[in-house]
Amino acid sequence: MGSKGYLIGLTGNIGTGKSTVARMLADLGAHVIDADRVAHGLMAPGMPVGRAVVEQFGPAILQEDGAVDRARLAEVVFGDPRALARLEAIVHPAVMEEVDRRVRASHARVVVVEATKLIESGMHRGCDALWVVTCKPEQQIARLAAQRGMAGQETERRVAAQSPQAEKVALATVVIDNTGSLAETRAQVEQAWAAVEEVQGGDPVERIRGFFSRHPRIAMWIVLALGMVIILLWASKDVELLVRQRLALVAATIGLAGLCVWIVGWEEGEGNSEEEGP
Repeated sequence: MGSKGYLIGLTGNIGTGKSTVARMLADLGAHVIDADRVAHGLMAPGMPVGRAVVEQFGPAILQEDGAVDRARLAEVVFGDPRALARLEAIVHPAVMEEVDRRVRASHARVVVVEATKLIESGMHRGCDALWVVTCKPEQQIARLAAQRGMAGQETERRVAAQSPQAEKVALATVVIDNTGSLAETRAQVEQAWAAVEEVQGGDPVERIRGFFSRHPRIAMWIVLALGMVIILLWASKDVELLVRQRLALVAATIGLAGLCVWIVGWEEGEGNSEEEGP
């Protein structure tokens, strides 16, 4: 994923409180993209993803209005790992593409992608930081029962279907412990946010390095253009040229460097698409 600002990946197992942390980040000024809502929109009636899900799991998962009944779909897939894998194979690529589009379109200084499967899908690799929200398993079960009205057996099955929290924590840049009060969670979020603010508004070298790491082609263009301009000026130092002529040559050289970078990038994209195959 590419972002014009600082990109935070926010994840955690079901019932840990990701959405609560996401709202806190939104209140602090972040642009939050909820992958679950994106998936919900992609499964709307008439959408290609929605049609593919119905074709895979049958019309029994539909509501009277033709929309996918997510509760019924969950009953089908969470008790069957193979069914869950088939669902994810349909939904995840489309969600990742749409989330990436929204991230690239955002002009916010800090963008947050909230997703339960952020790590499993590989989306975390494009983030500047990975925030993981945790709590105790019994709290997950209690929250699911209270917020979604799930029965005890169903909540335990949903919690057990996800990867262990420890695996997510091991990859985390920031861990938000949501076992305590709302005030305690907010204090952790604000502390972590302050560190982001420091990076964003602090050391300019770090900001520049972060920008170029997210936009390698721009970095390549600048380096190539600088080298070509230096060579041009050195080679033409003894040539009688008007100032505007010299400036025109410099501008043309910079444009040529950009064209070279675009061609290289296009060829790399073609090569990658050929290697992926059907």
